[in-house]
Amino acid sequence: MGYALFAQRKIALDGQLNNAQLQQTQRSNEQYALATQTLSLQQQLTSMNASQSGELAELYGQLAEASNEDARNTINAQIQQKEHEFEQEVDSINREIYQVSVKENAIEMEVKRLDTMVTALQKQLEAVEEAEGSAIDRATPKFNGVG
Repeated sequence: MGYALFAQRKIALDGQLNNAQLQQTQRSNEQYALATQTLSLQQQLTSMNASQSGELAELYGQLAEASNEDARNTINAQIQQKEHEFEQEVDSINREIYQVSVKENAIEMEVKRLDTMVTALQKQLEAVEEAEGSAIDRATPKFNGVG
């Protein structure tokens, strides 16, 4: 292989390697952003559960103090409504967490694919550099006692 071909191949491989490494970095940044989003959603869920517990505890306290059937029925209706609202909110957040998780898994698989690609490109580049070095060694005249 001529020196120009070695140079062209090295330039092409360097470009592919740089592109793959850039994609790797971008995907890793996306992974980080999604992990942060998941953490935020989980914290929101925890906070909501604490808030819900407090609201329901207050309603149950009112139910225990209710003096007549109408008041108990009203409070029971409020409890059922709150439980239903909370359930919907929790389901909504859990759906968001699931969607983020699916995105995270897809990106993780792409990062692994990019890792494999980067490794393969690095090996190809090393092979071209070694072949170029061997070609240069073979083309360099040897003198007695030198080389």
